[in-house]
Amino acid sequence: MVFLCFFFSAHLLILCATFAPTVYVQTFTYGKVPIEIWEWPVFIFLIIAFITAASYIQRKRIIAEPEFRFYSLGLIAKMFGGIAFACIYVFYYKQGDTTSFYECSMAFSRLLMHDLSDFFTVYTGPGTAEMKSYFTMDTGEPMMYMFEEASTRFTMKLLVPFMVLSGNSYFITTLLVAIFTYGALWQLFRMFVSYFPGYSKHIAIAILFMPSVLFWGSGILKDSFTLAATCYLMVFTYRIISKKGSILLNIIGLLFFTWVVLSIKAYVLLILIPCTLVWFFYARIRRIRNTLIRVATIPFIYLIVLLSSYLFFSRFGASFGKFSFDKALQTAVITQNDLKQDYYQGNSFDIGSWEPTPIGALSKFPQATIAGLFRPFVFESKNAVMIISGLENLFILGITLYVLIRIRWRFLVEIINRSPIILYSLVFSILFAFMIGLTTSNFGAMVRFKIPLIPLYMSSMMVFYSSMREATLGKKRVLIR
Repeated sequence: MVFLCFFFSAHLLILCATFAPTVYVQTFTYGKVPIEIWEWPVFIFLIIAFITAASYIQRKRIIAEPEFRFYSLGLIAKMFGGIAFACIYVFYYKQGDTTSFYECSMAFSRLLMHDLSDFFTVYTGPGTAEMKSYFTMDTGEPMMYMFEEASTRFTMKLLVPFMVLSGNSYFITTLLVAIFTYGALWQLFRMFVSYFPGYSKHIAIAILFMPSVLFWGSGILKDSFTLAATCYLMVFTYRIISKKGSILLNIIGLLFFTWVVLSIKAYVLLILIPCTLVWFFYARIRRIRNTLIRVATIPFIYLIVLLSSYLFFSRFGASFGKFSFDKALQTAVITQNDLKQDYYQGNSFDIGSWEPTPIGALSKFPQATIAGLFRPFVFESKNAVMIISGLENLFILGITLYVLIRIRWRFLVEIINRSPIILYSLVFSILFAFMIGLTTSNFGAMVRFKIPLIPLYMSSMMVFYSSMREATLGKKRVLIR
């Protein structure tokens, strides 16, 4: 059904593009975002078609798999998030990374239609002036500062298929990106539900309906693809651990999405890989019945995790940019000093001065982690987008405080001990929040950078909350695997 929607929409685009008056929205960054008359009926048609397809899938699957009751609503929320993001950045801000990515990717798309051989040369080549010379006046040129940067150029390449399918429409491309990346969140949701089948409602809130994830993870940005790749990386790890599906295909999927994250935002792997290894080995340790052997195995497992992580980061350290081991601390200090300048106009935060050493960084662990998890606070929000983020952070903080105050610590340890996925989610979220809070001083950037941790952290909190609620109501606790 989804394939048919793509197929018919592509043919409809070709027919409509023949006669199309064009309206241009001027942007402050590069040029103009064209909005042609034919885009609107196609845009509406696609929304209706995908909602219809989602409703059909939901009706077909809901009896055997009750979690599918959230499928259509989750897709609608994802599309709405992408549309809201596109409208705000095109009509209100009239600038941003999203319009730059779109305009640069359009040059790739036009080159594909202009000369297939030149396109593949550029598509598979480096970001050099020689490669850029293949673009012409007819195709337009990507901005050099974006074209020469590897992760930015990789994102442009990922956008090309969506640009071709959309007929180079900004809003239709955004819609297709939102729909495509929804699959990753949906698979992550189903993974958590497989562990906690009785908590699907609260897990759906945590993964499918968090405003920041819907807004920043649905548009033409690096963050949309990073979030999707991170979710799929977790899902394929889960499938390998639980022995679901073909082991070969799962390994290929795991390696592929590791490569995608490495190519776009490699620093995510600084936290993701060690946590994934701990999850994988911890799940194996739990299957050892002999308590003495199980306890004796733990130090060796952590030694393997440390050595594996060290070898990986030594090999790919240059890909981590400002987050690499030799640059992260010094860059973080420079960034924190820079935030005090007037040009941020209050859209920044200060965790205090510290020395660029491991001990100096750890001394800021509480402040940085709190910033990464819960800021900006509502009273720190300076515009509509930040206010929404502030309200979301207030909700996250409220759930966290409720759990910490009400839960019995023995019960909390029991849940974590039974569920490696909760241990993984908490460790990843806290360490990732610490890294983001330490190295990012601008609220606008931080709310985007932190979206990979929100579904995992909130899922953990929702599991704790649901468990306590069941205990309070005297219900039988749902089995936790």
